Amino acid sequence: MNDSEILDNYLQPLPVSFRVIGIGPETTDIIEKVKSFDYDCVGSLVVNGSADCVPTDEDKMAIIIAKDNVEAANEIAKTYHDAGVLTIGLVPNADYSCYDSVATEASPADFPEIIRNLLQPVVSAGYIFYDFNDLCTILKDSRSFRTQTTNGRSVEEAVANMRKELENVSLQHIESLSAHIYFNRRRQDSIKVKDMAHLSNLISSLPESINVIWSVNFDDILPEDLIKFTITLSGKEL
Repeated sequence: MNDSEILDNYLQPLPVSFRVIGIGPETTDIIEKVKSFDYDCVGSLVVNGSADCVPTDEDKMAIIIAKDNVEAANEIAKTYHDAGVLTIGLVPNADYSCYDSVATEASPADFPEIIRNLLQPVVSAGYIFYDFNDLCTILKDSRSFRTQTTNGRSVEEAVANMRKELENVSLQHIESLSAHIYFNRRRQDSIKVKDMAHLSNLISSLPESINVIWSVNFDDILPEDLIKFTITLSGKEL
């Protein structure tokens, strides 16, 4: 039995509950895509109003999605936010006071990938772990966030591609950042400590005021020769 198999045997279901809530039937395609991720402890549903979804003691995070129906989305979000649940909005023209953080510069076509970027490091096994408390550190009361994804044949290439993406971001407006490396466990050339120097160099180049959390995770759906790199940026003036 190899190390990854031993790790899988000892991993327990996450003791947290995440909801992805689509407001109105026009969000059905997004919710179905999120369901296809097959993440543990994630419940995805389409509702029409606040009567259809009430926070429970088990709820830790609610991701609210709307294409229209902004008023209903804000109403539902407020019930979760007031209950102490980490409340994330993928809602156009959202009322920021109803959410911990709202996605900026995002269209409905981007929503499934944004949700994947938020959830995957929490629900994935890895070498360097990132848990729900880390996600809260990045997003709680942050007002706004965005996610970014790059790929490469190596950690060096994936990080270099992310550097190019960050050239279009106002770094002074970033308060917190999470960075996540993903690779397939069947990859012949496994990730080595020296590979992480490229990530360390990127983090070192950021303003010291930015709170950074990072992880290294398994994603066995990735092609074996590909490295995926995702970041989540948050800040009140993002």
